[in-house]
Amino acid sequence: MAGFFKASSASIASAVASDDDFADYSTPSVAPAAAAEPSFSPLSFASSTPAPASPWYAVWERHSLSEFKSEGWILLAMAVVVIAHIWGSKRNRAIATGFIATIAPVLSKEFSQVGFSKQAKESEDVDADKIVKANSNQDFVSYATGRNNVAFLNTTIKLQRRNNPVAWFIEAALGFFFEALATTSNDSVTMILCPFDGADPTTNGKTNSNSKYDNFVWAIVNKKHMRRWREERYDLSLTRTSDWESLPNWLAVMGESKEIGDTCLYNELKEIVKECGSFLEFLLVSDMPKEKPTKLSELTPRKRITLELTLPPSSVAPETVQRLVQAFIRLADHLAANAHFRPEVLRKVKATREDETRKLKKAIEEETKEERELKLAEKKKELRDAKLRSMSAAEQKKFLEKEREKERKDAMKKQSRKA
Repeated sequence: MAGFFKASSASIASAVASDDDFADYSTPSVAPAAAAEPSFSPLSFASSTPAPASPWYAVWERHSLSEFKSEGWILLAMAVVVIAHIWGSKRNRAIATGFIATIAPVLSKEFSQVGFSKQAKESEDVDADKIVKANSNQDFVSYATGRNNVAFLNTTIKLQRRNNPVAWFIEAALGFFFEALATTSNDSVTMILCPFDGADPTTNGKTNSNSKYDNFVWAIVNKKHMRRWREERYDLSLTRTSDWESLPNWLAVMGESKEIGDTCLYNELKEIVKECGSFLEFLLVSDMPKEKPTKLSELTPRKRITLELTLPPSSVAPETVQRLVQAFIRLADHLAANAHFRPEVLRKVKATREDETRKLKKAIEEETKEERELKLAEKKKELRDAKLRSMSAAEQKKFLEKEREKERKDAMKKQSRKA
């Protein structure tokens, strides 16, 4: 028994020795590994100091400007559009005010009220900025009234789309390639004067027999755009074109009679139009509508004196523009005193208007006839469809065959007539 315990203790001792030998062989030395690389044990993480977090408002630490390139380009484009709009609007306003300021001395001299508000004039000086009203960023209007032989004067200034560079560029490009659109890309001024003879509805029935003159159409037109104006204006299409000895070659006279032209072209007007240059588009005296009439009521005479200008360039002296506007306004006085023609001349003018009335009546009658025929055809079709619905299948077949036979006979008759 004692021998057994001795053997057991010896085997255990040998096993322990063998385990120690295995441990010496399999377990690496801890000291060199610790010296070669740092320890990443959980204890080392727990004992290290964390990096400080950036505050919530420190956006620059989390983002950079390079992330917002597309937004930057959009904001830049918007800024350019807004700046161009503001500049263009102010520029157009300055141009319109500048033109009115040029002719303001003439308007204040010729009219008792210049502008839309009724206020007494203490002097002939008028604040141009107060008498111009903007309908849009490119359309401006002014108004004057209070004068013998004139009910009112409307001035419309239509400018380029400087407040919209894209549209401005497109209009300019189209105007370069198409002659009909060339004038729409320019700055223009239209002055319309209504004579005060009581025949116009806008005069509220007031009559001044001394302001009356005969009905006619007469104009001085720039030859460069004469074709366009003849096509766009119905009243000018009723006239004949001729050259005038005392006028420059770039102007033509369009009228219904030479005697009318001799009367309208008085000396002051004749002299100033020679100095105007190409910015004068036309000066028109008319009692007929601008647009082609579609109703007989539109042929009722409404007298207008119209001055159409391309905005004068800075090279034109302000005195030239003032003299032209003054001659245009005083044309109403000249017509009231002198535009009373011989019966032979008036018969020719009257014949033209009667011919236009007949043409319009015929066009209205043809249009009415077509409408009546269309309504009659629709009514016949409704009756035929109702009749077919009330028939049996055999009766419908017989009815349709009879219809086709009738159509065939009618076609044969038409062919025989043509032969």
